[in-house]
Amino acid sequence: MRNRIGILLCFLICLVCTGCGGESEKTASSQQGYRMYYIRSQSKLVSENFSTELTVTEDLIAEFLGALSQDSPNSVDNKRVLAENIQIIKTNYDAEKRQLALYFDSGYMEWKNQIAEILSRAAIVRTLAQIDGVDYLIFYVNDQPLMDSSGKIVGTMRASDFIEDLGGDVNDYEKTTLTLYFSNSKGDKLIEEQREVVYTTSTSMSRLVIEQLVAGPKTEGLSPVLPSDTKILNISTQEGVCYVNLDSGFMTSAVATIEVLPIYAIVNSLSELTSISKVQIAINGETNRKYREVVALDVLFERNLDLVTTLEEEQESIAAEGEQREETEGMKSKGQ
Repeated sequence: MRNRIGILLCFLICLVCTGCGGESEKTASSQQGYRMYYIRSQSKLVSENFSTELTVTEDLIAEFLGALSQDSPNSVDNKRVLAENIQIIKTNYDAEKRQLALYFDSGYMEWKNQIAEILSRAAIVRTLAQIDGVDYLIFYVNDQPLMDSSGKIVGTMRASDFIEDLGGDVNDYEKTTLTLYFSNSKGDKLIEEQREVVYTTSTSMSRLVIEQLVAGPKTEGLSPVLPSDTKILNISTQEGVCYVNLDSGFMTSAVATIEVLPIYAIVNSLSELTSISKVQIAINGETNRKYREVVALDVLFERNLDLVTTLEEEQESIAAEGEQREETEGMKSKGQ
């Protein structure tokens, strides 16, 4: 009898330990999966582990917004991102577009300085974009699209628009406009896109360019030129030559373009920086490779504007092809 009781007790203990272990693993997984951002000393962003048992997208949005409206429960130095005078009137989640719209009242425009607004915006976007199903965010103030300091509409934002290197002093943050090149719909031409980016001065401009190319285009009608899983192993510039070392993901994950287009998307985009005139591309440190078995990488590439068109010319070309196709089909129809 004692043996039976002993076995039963051991079995129950194992069940309890297993249950506790499972709960611990779940909590740890949740903490690793989410980060909540806060403002410290009015000049820097910090993040903390954040756990939740919620899984529905709309419920997570509500919980995250609630957390952004409260100070950190773990540190008195980490303050809320959404100040008391800022109210979110409503939210609009579009599952098909994977987009979340936040509608603020006029309190959103009462920031003490531009950097404070940028830090808060970065924190909101980076926090909410962690939710599965939320890739894009767009801000409205009194039902009007949020404008930047130059009077332009900010538009949709992604986590990649705000470089992860958060936490520096307020003077470490700057804003710049990059000239990037992405693919047209056919994959045979490059089209320029102007993009405003907030970054820290600890991030080199050349790395910033490649990171934004990997993130993909924001302009409708443009297509990616680099695989989204491309990793930057190293990047440096010496005497006008930018040395870009990418991982093999750049070689194996093909995008729908002609062979030279991704190469010159990198080269042309980097060449827009005044310090760069030539680009050397390496894969895992090696230059004796051929991109798609066609483009030799053991050369210094220079800007190639022959591959560049404009969005207007692209649209005119598509329209002309459509008219020609209709005319051809009409002639065939009459011939029959």
